[in-house]
Amino acid sequence: MAARPSRRPVRAGLSRAVGYVLMVLVVLVAVVPLLLMLRVALTPAADWRSMPIDWFRAPFTGSFSQVLSDGFLGTLLNSFIIAVVTTVAVVLLSAIAGHALARMRSRHKENFLFFVLGTRMGPAVVFALPLYLLATKVQLVDTYVGIILVYIVYNLAFGIWMMHGFFLDVPAEVEEAGLMDGLSEWGVFWRVSLRMVVPGLIATATLVFILTWNEFFYAFVLTREDANPFTTTIPGYFGAFQVDWGQMFAASVLGVLPPVIFGVLVRRWLARGLSGGLVE
Repeated sequence: MAARPSRRPVRAGLSRAVGYVLMVLVVLVAVVPLLLMLRVALTPAADWRSMPIDWFRAPFTGSFSQVLSDGFLGTLLNSFIIAVVTTVAVVLLSAIAGHALARMRSRHKENFLFFVLGTRMGPAVVFALPLYLLATKVQLVDTYVGIILVYIVYNLAFGIWMMHGFFLDVPAEVEEAGLMDGLSEWGVFWRVSLRMVVPGLIATATLVFILTWNEFFYAFVLTREDANPFTTTIPGYFGAFQVDWGQMFAASVLGVLPPVIFGVLVRRWLARGLSGGLVE
């Protein structure tokens, strides 16, 4: 009697096809709004509402020229300085705290981790007024130092939780071997443990950079003209009776480019970090 053909290859192929279809749909959902925003930014004002959109029309660069001439690059520079300094500080502090918590043997560790995470549970509007009054008292409103300190506190809990998880994957035996070879505890941390969680560091840095780059509310409350990031300038394109869609989308496109470029440059290490090192 002839053996019946197995249905597993058919099911596997069908599952793979469904997975590819879902992946394409997710990519389209993420990419199409960005392409639409770019197309509107490259379209004259008279044709913003014309449907269907002519995707192959010659680009109109007037909106980008106007945005760049209005000092938008200065706010992008502010965003870059704030995001980079915040990311470096948060990653450094998170690595130290995450390593210490990963090696801590205490029944109160979980309670402490939950307390750390609790700093991110409240809505930003609850903390905005106290932070503004405090910043006014110490004259840190509209300064790099003031907004960077707020962003460090805002992102530190997230960074500690991520780095704590990555350091848990570092075998304690490796660190003990470093101590036996004559390294101090700091030497083991800097020369051994930290090098073993480089993908985790890059993943944490990338996410902290994106969170800081896109943050609007605290920047809107605590900055004015000298340290305002680009996110605070976007509402300025909403007028009382009309919206300058071209310039608003042009500014948005310019604001999206830096984190996208950064993500593309570190995509390999980011994938390994977010997957726990499973992706080579």
